[in-house]
Amino acid sequence: MTELFASNLNIIVKRWPIVAAAIKNQTINELDAHLINGRNQTISVNGIQLSSRHDRIAEAQLFIKTLPSKSHQVTVYGVGMGDVPSLLIENPHYARIEVCILNLAVFALLLCYTDQREWLSHPNVTLYEQAGKTLSFPYIAITPELNLVSNENAIIRDLIVFELNRQYANQKHLNNERVESRFKANIKNIENDPSANLLIKRYNKPQCFVIASGPTLEDHYDYLFKQQQLPDSIRPLMIAADTALRGLVSHGIYPDIVISIDINIRLDHFAIEATDNISLVYFPKLAPEVIEQWKGKKYCAYSKHKQYDALANYYPKLRLYTNGSVIHPIIDLAIYLGAYEISMFGCDFCYAKNKTHTFWPDGSLGPKIKNAKHWILNGRGKRVPTDLNFRGYLRSLENYIKTKPNVRFYQSSLEGARIQGTQFKDFNR
Repeated sequence: MTELFASNLNIIVKRWPIVAAAIKNQTINELDAHLINGRNQTISVNGIQLSSRHDRIAEAQLFIKTLPSKSHQVTVYGVGMGDVPSLLIENPHYARIEVCILNLAVFALLLCYTDQREWLSHPNVTLYEQAGKTLSFPYIAITPELNLVSNENAIIRDLIVFELNRQYANQKHLNNERVESRFKANIKNIENDPSANLLIKRYNKPQCFVIASGPTLEDHYDYLFKQQQLPDSIRPLMIAADTALRGLVSHGIYPDIVISIDINIRLDHFAIEATDNISLVYFPKLAPEVIEQWKGKKYCAYSKHKQYDALANYYPKLRLYTNGSVIHPIIDLAIYLGAYEISMFGCDFCYAKNKTHTFWPDGSLGPKIKNAKHWILNGRGKRVPTDLNFRGYLRSLENYIKTKPNVRFYQSSLEGARIQGTQFKDFNR
């Protein structure tokens, strides 16, 4: 290590000895790092620049301008080249500045080659070795470091990315002509089909199996088939996602309820001929031909998103939580129907086993393995490829689970994404 590293670390040892110990344990030799020269110097780590090479101060000022004007404290996720905390300490307005390291090895590298002593010494600064699992507001995220986070900080990375994209995603759904057109096409179905809250007259079981079409579903077909053969009085309620149905039916498994909410789902995604005894719960984004050809009972529901407010005023229906994934309203419906023990099958949020889905060939439902540019941690703590939207769906589910302390949640596989707030249960044992 360098003299600069020793000087920087000396301050950290005195102020935050636990953080210092963690930094000392880092090895930086595995990082592909080098200097980048422009009008300013910056460091590139694994192909990612820690800051602008043209005007680092202007970039840091842009970050700081995103803060609410009356903020007296701020959390900084990542350090970059240290420019943001260096500017923050110059403004006495910020009485508390919390800096969360997103990758200890990258931070150790920074300490080796740059002088960070001024902000590290400032009494208003507190340094944390990890970012925790809850987003603190207001905050600044040093965006290059979101691509360099260590495994321990994957959750906070996902929450930050979700927040950065939330306004855009919400706006995209509002005033969507295709959605409005689909609503109009389904008016007759909305008028004729009862609200999904009537399902409570048919189903009221303490246990529910939530079945999605993730790759690990195939590991549990035999178990689910055997469970379905149990007497109705002891058999768990089974609610499946639309894209899981064909795989289930091909193994002789017929869920009690199927939920479908996506505008892109087509008739050929279903085993319609096998739906006589299966209830359909749909959002009116679903293609009308699916609803009209469904053989079993049909129930309408809405998302809690304001996109559905106008419909709800004229045609009131049960409103279910959703934030992009069909898994969300399945779980919300299960709890509405009285379930307090929920077991998830195929709810992977990643491409476990190098597949996108069970039953469906790669790319047939949209995502392709070769296009996956992101990762998530599975139940074994290993990185597994995924897509950005799946990460958002997972974190939304985890936030939902936090609001249901009286419900027990189980995940059935360690190969899928680790879901905070759940326990692993080996159903095949």
